[in-house]
Amino acid sequence: MSRRTRADSNNGLLRSALNSQRVPSSNGRSSRRDTPRSGTRSLQASQQASRDVSDDDFDDSASVMSEDTWLGEDDEPVGDVGDWEELLGGALEALGEKRAAAREKTLASIVRLMAHVYMGEGLEGRRVTLLEALRRGARSTKSARERELALRGVALWFVNFGTDAEAEAEFGSVSEQLRALATDPGSDVRAPAVAALGMANFVAGADFRDAAELAQFVQARVLAPALERRAMDEVRQALETLGLLLTVVADADAALAERVFDAALALHMRALKADSVDVRVRAAQNFALVHQALNAHAPFAFAQQDELVGVLEMLRHESSKRHGKRSVAAQRAAMRDTLRTIEAGDAPELRLALHGRVVRFGDWIRILRLHAFRAALGGGLPAHFLANALLQDVFDVEFDGSHDEFQLNKARMVVSPSSELAKLRSKDMRKRRAAHHATLQPDDE
Repeated sequence: MSRRTRADSNNGLLRSALNSQRVPSSNGRSSRRDTPRSGTRSLQASQQASRDVSDDDFDDSASVMSEDTWLGEDDEPVGDVGDWEELLGGALEALGEKRAAAREKTLASIVRLMAHVYMGEGLEGRRVTLLEALRRGARSTKSARERELALRGVALWFVNFGTDAEAEAEFGSVSEQLRALATDPGSDVRAPAVAALGMANFVAGADFRDAAELAQFVQARVLAPALERRAMDEVRQALETLGLLLTVVADADAALAERVFDAALALHMRALKADSVDVRVRAAQNFALVHQALNAHAPFAFAQQDELVGVLEMLRHESSKRHGKRSVAAQRAAMRDTLRTIEAGDAPELRLALHGRVVRFGDWIRILRLHAFRAALGGGLPAHFLANALLQDVFDVEFDGSHDEFQLNKARMVVSPSSELAKLRSKDMRKRRAAHHATLQPDDE
């Protein structure tokens, strides 16, 4: 049976993790966003109340993020996307194109569609077909961009379908392929492979022991080599994936979580001293997660806690000369909140506004899970929160879709008029009109 995330015993969220998040942009690439994009200026009033803030004057209790915040740079709400199954079917056919550039555009459309539309109750009989197409793209030898998009699609496939029987059947072979890509010295998609591997395991892995084994694999085979090469993107993703897996282990077996993290403690200390602010923040998050989870059972201190606190204090007061004011502000907030957890057991609260209600987060297990789902879904996170039972189970929230108010305020698919997804939709509409017109023509005598 697939692992369903149980109700969290500790509720918590570190706001600063969301302030330095990667979000899939409208063209399918991942991008950084610290403030709401210019494309949603008409929503300025609501954004002012829900903006990301990272300085030391931040009021944790007042943190609110609305679904408007998730819109991409060129995104505009356009209502119902139409028959997404037809769109997806056309896109799957288009993946047979010989030109790599054409396949890249099609994959970008598929990834965007999977992120913004919850597909879990549809695509009967074609779910495995979609996964196989994505896995073929991940093996492509023609284009690194195609491989990257396909791997992001694999992660999204598990978000959409990972609690179904097909996912249990496919998980083993998918995991084997992703592990090979994540550790291949010649691979240029190690980071997205690790991200997909972590999400697939989180959703469809057997249990917490499976997560612990993968965490040890990532620590030894991905994080350690990436630190040696100073490949900061891989280090950041390895830390992020380790954090996600540790939320599963810590929630089920504190002693096992302690053993797993002890083996990676020295690597996390090295990561705290890296040049990358993102890497430092991810490492600090993992320290806070483990300390909070273990301290809930008995008084706990890391083996190198004095050194750790000293490093965190130093990073909290680092000047902005090397990294810029916004990056250093985010770092200071993260280190301050980590210190607060280690020294006082406190965790900041974040409130996420969705469909006229506020979802509250107050512990580190929930923040790292939210971090992972936001990285995968980007602007589609609100739509999945409202429709996807997986997210509702993970975060212990429910939305009643039976009321008219829900239909008026639910998160909507957003499409740039010039995007490949818009072109696919137009092509689908032309085919439908042509078919309808043909049925109206009189039969030839």
